[in-house]
Amino acid sequence: MKKLMFVAAAAMACSAFCIESANTVGYTAKAVEAGKFYLIGTQFDKAGSDSAGSIDMNDLIKLSSTIEAGLYDDDFATAPQIQVLNAAGGYSMYFYISDGTYDDGDDTPLGFDAWCDENGYELTAEAKLALGKGFWFKSPVTSGTITAAGQVSEMASTTLNFAADKFSIICNPYPVAVALQSLTTSATPGLYDDDFATAPQIQVLNAAGGYNMFFYISDGTYDDGDDTPLGFNAWCDENGYELEGTQIDAGAAFWIKAPVAGSVTFSL
Repeated sequence: MKKLMFVAAAAMACSAFCIESANTVGYTAKAVEAGKFYLIGTQFDKAGSDSAGSIDMNDLIKLSSTIEAGLYDDDFATAPQIQVLNAAGGYSMYFYISDGTYDDGDDTPLGFDAWCDENGYELTAEAKLALGKGFWFKSPVTSGTITAAGQVSEMASTTLNFAADKFSIICNPYPVAVALQSLTTSATPGLYDDDFATAPQIQVLNAAGGYNMFFYISDGTYDDGDDTPLGFNAWCDENGYELEGTQIDAGAAFWIKAPVAGSVTFSL
């Protein structure tokens, strides 16, 4: 039996909640060091929404005063950045700058710090992060705190889709830890005895900058000294042992990949 935790490098622990009308609004805060990439989860929806959807980056993400905005006119050299994995397998880039403009034909200055696109324009309505997705964050030269805030999902379950044979970044969409074995997936389990060749896999960024690997297989065993077969499909470690007790922390983001397209469902 292996008991592991999705490490803090891949998560933001919930800090506080308040109530606004009938909706629960919360926030998470995470300390970040200059020059390091962090995998961050989108566990909040737009405040006041009635169903899971998406939230604008400038509503979701706030930076502490110690993290300074960069400049478009400096080619974003010192600008905090967000990288969102797109359908083509590349990244859409967004930058936190102080000299952003409106895309109005005249490049009218915004007059405030904001997340902008690669042209220095204020983000459009399409530049949103969906509930349950993840993204990379980096502040090149200044350290501080990144805070995410919004409406907490009230859905009893959330299903996230992934493409065939491609890595996707998803996250625990809830403000509480969820048991890894409670995740259900439409993907077919693989085999430890086949070196996980067809097994759905999860990769979690760890504090050392590497990844902890988990596999969904049908021939997993208990870590009891006798390798007793589980007799059921389960998420297991690289030795094929069941990950009993492993938790996915609140808002923890991670990579997922399977040979065929499918989905994974988080439930409370």
